[in-house]
Amino acid sequence: MGRPRWSYVRRTAAIALVLGPLLCALVALLPTPEGLTQPGQAALAILTLCVVWWLGTPVALPVTSLVGLALLPVMGALPTGEALALFGNPAVFFVIGVFLVAAVLFQTGLSTRITLLGLRRFSGSEDTLCYAVTGLSWAMCSLMVSHAVAAIMLPIVLELIRALDLGPRSRMARRLLLGMAWGTVAGSNLTLLSSARATLGLELYEAYLLDAGLAEQPVGFLQFSFGAAPVSLVSVLIAAAVLRLSFPPEGVAIQPAVARLDAKVRELGPMKGMEWAVLVGVLLMIACMVAFGPRWMAIVALLATGVLFALQALRWEDAEKYVNWGVVLMYGGAIAVGTALYRTGATAWLADRLLPEGLGPWSTLAGVAVLSTAFTEVVSNSAVMAVVLPVALPLAEQVGLSPRAFAWVVPVSAGFAFLLPTSTPAMAMVFGTGYLRIRHTIPGLIVSALSLVALVLFARFLWPLIGMSPLAPA
Repeated sequence: MGRPRWSYVRRTAAIALVLGPLLCALVALLPTPEGLTQPGQAALAILTLCVVWWLGTPVALPVTSLVGLALLPVMGALPTGEALALFGNPAVFFVIGVFLVAAVLFQTGLSTRITLLGLRRFSGSEDTLCYAVTGLSWAMCSLMVSHAVAAIMLPIVLELIRALDLGPRSRMARRLLLGMAWGTVAGSNLTLLSSARATLGLELYEAYLLDAGLAEQPVGFLQFSFGAAPVSLVSVLIAAAVLRLSFPPEGVAIQPAVARLDAKVRELGPMKGMEWAVLVGVLLMIACMVAFGPRWMAIVALLATGVLFALQALRWEDAEKYVNWGVVLMYGGAIAVGTALYRTGATAWLADRLLPEGLGPWSTLAGVAVLSTAFTEVVSNSAVMAVVLPVALPLAEQVGLSPRAFAWVVPVSAGFAFLLPTSTPAMAMVFGTGYLRIRHTIPGLIVSALSLVALVLFARFLWPLIGMSPLAPA
């Protein structure tokens, strides 16, 4: 039974291997459309190749991203120095810091102790445990940035997988990892504390009000949360249901894992001074991430790992066992390709073409939401804000919408990143564990689609009830 499946995978990879370069060449050689620059056309061609290879995986995901990075100067999308400099995006170093912190937690045994506490409480069944991981990941985003939550939860989930002795093809392992990632993705829409993109979106909205001389009021913390949190809740419930259907229980016995972890903790004995030092260090790292905000998260993570190394909590030789450099390379290359799309004007050109004139207010709102969700899989959240909002805000008045509607719609829909490992650090992290491939996250399309439907329905029926009608005043 295994051979046909393997043949299908190899056949799909072979098709993608040939189709990617052909489509890339086709996009690059077509006459440059009006309004699109040649560098922008080159960036779109490179994106086409990367998407086909990411989906078909004829080569490893990191290789695809590095090929995309190398093609940026070769095809004239960006100068060599500028293209390579994009690899140093803060998100890349945040991912490195996260893996190093996870390594410290593993090495000292702290993740084992924390996992045992959670496993004892939610050890009723596979479903109970998986729902708990997803729900906790989502709820924690109400207090801190979703990327930081993923950093905290990743070593705990990996310790769960180890304790349950789940193999690389385990449905439960994939469900736990995606439950953590999708929980934080959905949770990134809870409040302004949950992500950087919402704050950036509101800043762009306020700047637009000032430039246009409009009398609308800026959106506050509570207002944004009232509009976004219900969508976030529905989104995480959809994610949990889709994961249950996609990765049904496989009969894993939870209690033996509790016993094994219990025995392991007894072997570790009482918490030692080093463990207490690491615990304090990690808690301080989380506090600094919350206090200083998303822009400093990479710096805080790297400084925290430096302190932990200085305390001799981890040696570099041990850290290398835990850091997945392939994910770092993949994420860095993908960010470079996405940023090139933004800098060359390719995403702005796509936004103009994909939002045709003559749409009604609700069609326009839905179209902007779909566009933001599509872009966020391959372009950073901040780039989505910078590209889509300047197009959407003036368009709102033309179709009878209030510009402030897009202050919610664009940031929230740009958070529906449930598919590709290039979309958010959380997705990159779980792909780095080796348990997941793109085919396992295809159900994320369903989560994104249903979340978009929920967003439009809330905008249409709920927001007017709480004084946030998307329609322009008559």
